[in-house]
Amino acid sequence: MKKILLIFICIFSIGFVSSFGYMISHLFTPVQQDIVATVCIDPGHGGYDSGAIGNDGTYEKDIALEVSLRIGSMISKMDPSIQIIYTRQSDVISWPENESKDLKARVDIGQRADFYISIHCNSNESTDMSGYCFYIKETDTQSRRICQSISDHLKKFHYSSNNGIESTNVQSLYVVDQLDIPSILFEIGYISNDNECKKMQSWLIQNIIAYSTSKAIVDQIHKIYS
Repeated sequence: MKKILLIFICIFSIGFVSSFGYMISHLFTPVQQDIVATVCIDPGHGGYDSGAIGNDGTYEKDIALEVSLRIGSMISKMDPSIQIIYTRQSDVISWPENESKDLKARVDIGQRADFYISIHCNSNESTDMSGYCFYIKETDTQSRRICQSISDHLKKFHYSSNNGIESTNVQSLYVVDQLDIPSILFEIGYISNDNECKKMQSWLIQNIIAYSTSKAIVDQIHKIYS
């Protein structure tokens, strides 16, 4: 536990120093950042659609939003040249209360980006099920690398179990399959598992998931565009 806390403190120390240094440098030398790449972050569900509901009444849409906003914020701090767009930034949605129009709207927004990630919580009738997993297109090698990197980081923090990378050839997912860019649907844990549901609501776990995801995405973008 002490090791995890030390790693976490280091993450936030690095984040604070880099953010402070960036702010100070821009006070004296204003520089227009060129956009290297755009990442679309899609908090699953929202508005009329609560998504899965935990035994304590927690909505999937709320956890997905919190984690998504943290991911966007961390990516921007790690590299301000990476532009962030969201499908939603609150519980207010910009599309009709209709599932097909909902999915299409998310894809339309995603098409404006170079990378897309949708954040969700899993659910199962068995309350013992736990762990995280990813869904990508079978031939999407860039997303596969990002997913592997996320899981490598999460492993360092001893966060839950890695249930692997699933292909949408097995389970079709509209928001992944309809995008022609690297696209990931990330199930960060089981809301139906009381213990995991509680963890996913904590600021510590949300930051661990957000950091692991952000670092993996930024590293992959740097490999491509550097």
